[in-house]
Amino acid sequence: MTTEYDVVEYPHRPFSQTHPDRLAVMGRMFGMQPAYPNKCRVLEMGCGSGGNLVPLADLFPESFYWGVDLAPTAIEQGRARINALGLSNIRLDAMDVMEFPDDAGEFDFILAHGLFSWVPEPVRMKILAICQRHLAPQGVAYISYNAYPGCHIRQMWRDMMLFHTRQFVKPADKIQQGKGIMQLVAHGTMREDAGHQLAKEDFQKMVEKPDSALYHDEMGTFWQPFYFHEFTTLAGQNGLQYLAESTYSDMQPTGLTPQAAQALDAVSKAGVVLYEQYLDFFKMRKFRQTLLCRSDLALHRPVDTACLEQFHFSGPIQIVPNADADAPPGAVSFQNGINSVTVTTNNPVTIPAISALADAWPCSLSFDELAALCDGNRAMLREVLHAFYTSQFLNVHSIARKFANRVSDKPEAWRIARHEATLDTAIPHFHHGSIELEDQHVRKLVTLLDGTRTHQDLESAMQGNVDLQPTLLKMARAAILVA
Repeated sequence: MTTEYDVVEYPHRPFSQTHPDRLAVMGRMFGMQPAYPNKCRVLEMGCGSGGNLVPLADLFPESFYWGVDLAPTAIEQGRARINALGLSNIRLDAMDVMEFPDDAGEFDFILAHGLFSWVPEPVRMKILAICQRHLAPQGVAYISYNAYPGCHIRQMWRDMMLFHTRQFVKPADKIQQGKGIMQLVAHGTMREDAGHQLAKEDFQKMVEKPDSALYHDEMGTFWQPFYFHEFTTLAGQNGLQYLAESTYSDMQPTGLTPQAAQALDAVSKAGVVLYEQYLDFFKMRKFRQTLLCRSDLALHRPVDTACLEQFHFSGPIQIVPNADADAPPGAVSFQNGINSVTVTTNNPVTIPAISALADAWPCSLSFDELAALCDGNRAMLREVLHAFYTSQFLNVHSIARKFANRVSDKPEAWRIARHEATLDTAIPHFHHGSIELEDQHVRKLVTLLDGTRTHQDLESAMQGNVDLQPTLLKMARAAILVA
């Protein structure tokens, strides 16, 4: 059977928010004992060509990964990658989730990214039923979905695009015409009222999406947002409860006025579901990446920062010039190189800990290693690390991450990255994201980094088309070199 995803293929990419390590951290923060990512069983529904699972399978050979997807073309592409890499701990099957076998066993992590809101109701209920039947007692399920109230705005664009493109048949024409009507609506008037200002802002976000995402996510046949309380009710009917969001900062009441924060605090006394629903109202949330667990588990709320002592920490952090004229004496500014979150501090606990993380990246450091740099002030370190995790300044891991943070005499890129560089402009990195390599010469260099060539060999092979040393340093910083 040919599907729309066979006609317009989704990019082969990993999704950091679905990494079992991240899910394990969130479970442990709220009192669970989920499996560690290096020894677990993972099921992904709607896996596409395996862009999310193949890198994990190579990174954690003692874990098992099973991906199912309705599109046979994507599955065949994924199987070709698996065979080329010789991976034996991953399986991809072209399968309707409605036919998922009852005897599949338990999984420590179940993933459904970009699926729940884009399938008919019976399939949505089957996704939850699969989680109920196959989730391990301490397992974590990840389900992303469109959310109200913010999706009322997205629905406005969807309605206009579907109306405008109704007479077109070819996907390429639908995509082009869909973008065209958005452009006209957003910029076809000189009115500056709030509605048109919002249209311009939202249009910019929409056109930055890949064409495949615009076609499937915004113009697909099925498109069903949910209020958070509606989603948790459905989960509860299937023996599941709300655990957390995959991204910890999404649960935080940032950017609220004191009056709004006070109102939200009052609502929180009625339970986490009501709190999260009102938080969605304040944030005008459009999309959720929700984690579920079994309903019979007793979760610990709120988070006790003492739980951080079991974790490891990392971040693409660098020291930057201090631009704060009011900063206290001795203050140092640090910036996350990916999301530009900046911290300026003169805290004697913070500075050595963050400096060490900056030097270690892309490797992680344990809580104990950081505490040793802070004269053993563990209580303050816990609060600092929790605040930084809340603001997405750094990452938290359930197990250590040890990769190359220096360039060796014979540099070696991760073999998954080398293989993908022969197929695509995007390559995965060890922190489960991807890097776009538009320069064909840099892509060629990646394929040559197999650990057998010296710098001189690489210089000769690249014939001056790449500035070798800075490029290799960037690759080490980008977490694609093997230690």
